[in-house]
Amino acid sequence: MGRDLLPPSANALIGGPLGRRASAASQSVRALLPLIVALTVVPLSIAVLRQGDCLQKGWNGNDQFWRGCFTDLPAQYSLAGMNAGLDGWRSGPTVFEQLPLLSAVMSFVGGLVPDASALDQTRWYFALWTVIIAAVAMALTWMVGMLHPDRLDLATQMALTPMWVIAGLLSADALVALLVVAAFFAWARGKVVPVGVLLGFGMLAHAWVAIAAVALALSTLRWGHAERAVRALGLAALTAAAGYALSYLTRGALVTGPVRAWWESGPGYGSPLYIPQAAGYPLPVGLATAVALAGVVLAVVVGIRFARVSWAAPTWAQVAAVIVPIMVIFGKAVPVQAGLWVLPLAIAAGISWRAHLFFVAVEALHATALWLHIPAADAPERALPGAWYAVILVVRTGGWALLLWSLWYVPNRNTHPLLRPDATSDALPMLAPGAAVMAVPDESVDARTQ
Repeated sequence: MGRDLLPPSANALIGGPLGRRASAASQSVRALLPLIVALTVVPLSIAVLRQGDCLQKGWNGNDQFWRGCFTDLPAQYSLAGMNAGLDGWRSGPTVFEQLPLLSAVMSFVGGLVPDASALDQTRWYFALWTVIIAAVAMALTWMVGMLHPDRLDLATQMALTPMWVIAGLLSADALVALLVVAAFFAWARGKVVPVGVLLGFGMLAHAWVAIAAVALALSTLRWGHAERAVRALGLAALTAAAGYALSYLTRGALVTGPVRAWWESGPGYGSPLYIPQAAGYPLPVGLATAVALAGVVLAVVVGIRFARVSWAAPTWAQVAAVIVPIMVIFGKAVPVQAGLWVLPLAIAAGISWRAHLFFVAVEALHATALWLHIPAADAPERALPGAWYAVILVVRTGGWALLLWSLWYVPNRNTHPLLRPDATSDALPMLAPGAAVMAVPDESVDARTQ
């Protein structure tokens, strides 16, 4: 499948011919990228407006699902001990669902909330995270633009993606995506130490980052530079190990709690493993755990195959964009915010607007169905039945499969000489100022992807 084509004179921001009185400088990265970064305000403003009813009345009971304004942030603040700040994180009785770094950041933000009524405190917590997530969205957009200066449509995708409306304010997980894309950015500039530190912090925040780290190693199968990758991954492992050790010494439950909770949990919302449960036949916990672990192995195997057989050598971002979704979709739970785990990687890899919007449409369908299904136990006459939610999960799984199919062919559009199959250069896998230089494929390449 070839990329969406625009006229050669099209403006990289929104498309269309350059005006007769416009200067060439008006199309430069320096001129356009700040405008694109500012566009992140649009979807995030819509996301805040969606929260209007809950901001007014509170995030309570099933009303937050019926009104489509559920977010996990206020619940985590009031129910999971985030309101105690870092003191509660270090010594409180709460067992967090998040890995140590993410729970620490969420607790730190909770400690900034001023004294007020319970509802006002949750409003403050939500407002603080709205500001943080807006900054994260802007940083992601800027980094994608600098990674692909010849394809500012990718930065525009990052800024305007409807995924910010669907899942941007559901959780703090956008921070994890920022760490990984920042690692791509550092690797593009040959900064091995920042790559290792960023990946190490990412692994302290979410498990899927470990597969993104494996993608770096797999990308060297065609590129070479295994020594640089080993240095970066070794530093990442040391950073993560030190972080987990310090967290365990601070309070053992910070490390063991999330791991034990995952190990003992059954299939959760969003996962294909939940389909039998939605139909009334839940899978045993042991089987769900085995499938999730098998998904990790499958992701690595597919990544090796992808790195070896792609017509052009895939970059780190392109390998990560293929194997991370495989691990995620085989997981015990695939929450709505999982779209924010994989979509920034797909955009950094060079996905087209067409595939992007199709994926987001499927995610929007699933999110709507989930909010209508969760209250089924309390209000079965109003809620979406389990059988229909199972159908939506099948559709969602198919949407993720189509995303992977699209990403599989993205390296075919790598047009820099160092990205050709016969490339043997000792240059870095990503070249400053950008990663894989994307351009319109020639006819021979396009024919291979039909």
